[in-house]
Amino acid sequence: MVEFLTVTNAIIAAVLGVLALVAAYRALLTSRTPQRATAWILLILLLPLVGTLLYLVFGHANYKRFERERRKSDEEMFDTASEAQIVQGPSRLDPFARIARLPVIGGNDMDLLIDGKATYDAVLEAIRGAQSTLFVQFYTIEDDDIGCALRNALIERAEAGVSVWLLHDELPFFGLPRHFKRKLEDAGVRLARPKGPKRLLGPFQFNYRNHRKLVVVDNEIAFTGGLNVSKAYLGRDPSIGPWRDTFARFRGPVVAQLALHFSSDWMWATGEDLRGIASHAPKPAGDANAVALAPSPAEDIAAGNLYFIALAHAARTRLWISTPYFAPDRDVLTALRFAALRGVDVRILVPARADHYITYFAALAYFDDLRSVGGEIWMYDPAFVHQKVALVDEDLVSVGSINLDIRSGLLNFEITVLMEGQRPAQQVADMLETDFSNATRVDMDLADRPILTGMVARVARLFAPVL
Repeated sequence: MVEFLTVTNAIIAAVLGVLALVAAYRALLTSRTPQRATAWILLILLLPLVGTLLYLVFGHANYKRFERERRKSDEEMFDTASEAQIVQGPSRLDPFARIARLPVIGGNDMDLLIDGKATYDAVLEAIRGAQSTLFVQFYTIEDDDIGCALRNALIERAEAGVSVWLLHDELPFFGLPRHFKRKLEDAGVRLARPKGPKRLLGPFQFNYRNHRKLVVVDNEIAFTGGLNVSKAYLGRDPSIGPWRDTFARFRGPVVAQLALHFSSDWMWATGEDLRGIASHAPKPAGDANAVALAPSPAEDIAAGNLYFIALAHAARTRLWISTPYFAPDRDVLTALRFAALRGVDVRILVPARADHYITYFAALAYFDDLRSVGGEIWMYDPAFVHQKVALVDEDLVSVGSINLDIRSGLLNFEITVLMEGQRPAQQVADMLETDFSNATRVDMDLADRPILTGMVARVARLFAPVL
């Protein structure tokens, strides 16, 4: 009997060992970052049973197939992009256009919408004026008065005969209640959730989330920026308090590019092809050049990271970035540091308060890397600053959903609009100058902070690839 148990235990141990090695090899092949692969491999090899089970549930997915199929779908969609108003000759947006795989187009205009009230007022007014089509996409929508105002506006337009499509990336059991969605569907609103790679957890997808915020009205007006749909973005969540954010309204041919990005997400989520609607290009509405760049984890070029690297390389005199989270990829951090070494005025505006403590402390561990070469970190004091805005020199701006962290760069679907023009640049410059006047420059090294703060920051930085 003892010999039988010994043999059985040996067989079980061998099987577990083989499974652990296979799981570790799969983690090496499929993980998006070396740090993530290392973390899974260590967990699997140190705790073969627990680590393998955790990997099969939370880590394993057919990423390669997802990336290949999603990339092919996107390329087919972008092939229908209108050639109207394509800018002939060199533009400072050319590197971003190559990252986006879309052309630089002229004839655009932008209006900044500063903070929640201005954003919701403008978006809801545009939705209520829709005559033919509405594309609406948000990462989160809450069942509060702001969410209900959006729902009611969409229902009213759908009942008036407008075709309405709504994408919302929610986790099961943590998203909108069924009655909220049923009212939308009963009115004729087409509702879907973005899809990620197939995995054991199915819809419980913590990576490859769709973080885009986008509203396209009649293919004539489009909005994007940092806000989701919740009273928190009006500063009415007592757990966070005052909130600082930015959206933007766009007119001109760039609206068609934004519509194509929505259509790409919708086709992947539902199989429905909206190219016939989305490819209509609006007439010129201004004199700014623009390109809509939508980084995706399905791409093989790390477009989110390349976006920040391109910003750093484009800067000649000034690079101002506002981001709620600062945990940059190594390549991005190197590009920012080199820009500062070239004499560029590199400033990063981050919150002085935290909404997620691990990301807040991780950011503290990165500050010294930029400050040591002449870059500046500024902490915004009056509110939690959530805007994702960049200003390069006197003529390039970006407004969208991309955070300056590894998750945005590698693991999320994001979107931003880059514009080349004096008017949009002056709007953003005026806004950021006001923001910096309400911020405090960081002049303290991490080593000079309390010992416990330094310890927590350094440990939090280790988790930066998955924050």
